[in-house]
Amino acid sequence: MKLEYDLVIIGGGPAGLAVALEARRNTVKDILLLERDKYLGGIL
Repeated sequence: MKLEYDLVIIGGGPAGLAVALEARRNTVKDILLLERDKYLGGIL
């Protein structure tokens, strides 16, 4: 795992996923998405 990222998102629920998608669309390249559970999406 790298030590430096342009964006770190804590939480892979709906809000975290939305932030990751929007950041990627806006040319943020190095994104780390951290989720404590085995699957992303929260209660979806």
